[in-house]
Amino acid sequence: MPQKYFFGTRHFYLAEEWVRNGHQVTIFTSNWNHLTDKLPQFDGSVMIESINDVETVWFKGFKTKSSSSVGRILSWIEFEWRMLLEGTRRSQIEQPDVVIVSSLSLFSVLSGLFFSRKHGARFLLEIRDIWPLTAMQLGGYSPRHPFMLLMGWIEKLGYKNADAIIGTMPNLEEHIRNVCPDAAKVVNVPQGVTRNFLNEFNPMDAGLKEKLFPENSPMFRVVYAGGMNVGNPVQVLLDAAVLLGENSGVEVVMLGKGSDVNRLKAKYQEYPNIKFVDQIPKNQVRDFLQHCDLCFDSIGGDIARYGHSRNKWMDYLASARPIVCATSGFRSILEEAECGEHIDFDDVAKLAHTILKYKEMDPSTRLEIGLNGRRYLEKNRTFDKLAAVYETLFAETHQQSNPH
Repeated sequence: MPQKYFFGTRHFYLAEEWVRNGHQVTIFTSNWNHLTDKLPQFDGSVMIESINDVETVWFKGFKTKSSSSVGRILSWIEFEWRMLLEGTRRSQIEQPDVVIVSSLSLFSVLSGLFFSRKHGARFLLEIRDIWPLTAMQLGGYSPRHPFMLLMGWIEKLGYKNADAIIGTMPNLEEHIRNVCPDAAKVVNVPQGVTRNFLNEFNPMDAGLKEKLFPENSPMFRVVYAGGMNVGNPVQVLLDAAVLLGENSGVEVVMLGKGSDVNRLKAKYQEYPNIKFVDQIPKNQVRDFLQHCDLCFDSIGGDIARYGHSRNKWMDYLASARPIVCATSGFRSILEEAECGEHIDFDDVAKLAHTILKYKEMDPSTRLEIGLNGRRYLEKNRTFDKLAAVYETLFAETHQQSNPH
């Protein structure tokens, strides 16, 4: 999604960088997302507009109420149908040199392969979420479920036929080799930020700020900012807050929504050192984080073994606050950037001890750890640098690549 309508996303930012470098880029996307109602509405099935010189083809999407409903699957199928119709019409005029498909929806592997083979274009497959593995581990589906078997077949088809595979997760190649040993090379292109993002600052609502963060408060604040659902197991942090107690001087602040929010609020409502805050405008999140002292994340399940590249970490790193992540999977960023640490998943006592360690740390030392993360982000994770990694994959078969 472009920032014009909601908030900017990875593919629009990458596309803007490619346009700056002389490429012609067309993005095909849907005008429906369960997270927002701000996407464009139009008559007919297709709308085309240019956004920062990126040609954007909007398909009218099938509306669903959540990210886990059967309707979402139907929306994927409808998108592919429109993609085949519109893509066939347009590609009679425009001959793509590179076709990029990005999961979550693996169905796009089918249309991506069709158009890449039709035009002799290079086929690049980007994996941001491992399907069907995620559905089986988090949703409890059997590997023998017909839909899981179908998705597994499409996944392997994509790996086998891609000219290169791009993963946001640093250890994705281990999974891909298990599924398809003869797959093409795998390149890590993680989540990132725009150069402008690092210089932007939007203050929080003054009333909310005063309510949550009164001046001269002695509390040491640990913040989690993100969805609260089966994919983001945050209970370990809440249990650590309970273990520490209200007299510890530690306050846990939970920012966000999700399917587990109401259950968690009911369970922990009696603890005064735990606060829940609904979503705030995304451009105010950094100010919110900078009123806290330590950022937290937790990643559970076997899928964590392939590593992570979390969007929320971009805000965490930009806020120049240390990060602690509870996971038993593949570990990256925090230790190499010297901006925090990983601890074992679901170890409440260890997390409580770690929180106290940062609380008792000299404030200047704690700030320097947070600044290390900010420097790492500036040096390694801006979209101009990430787009350049992608462009090396364009150039392997075309001296002048024009991704559509």
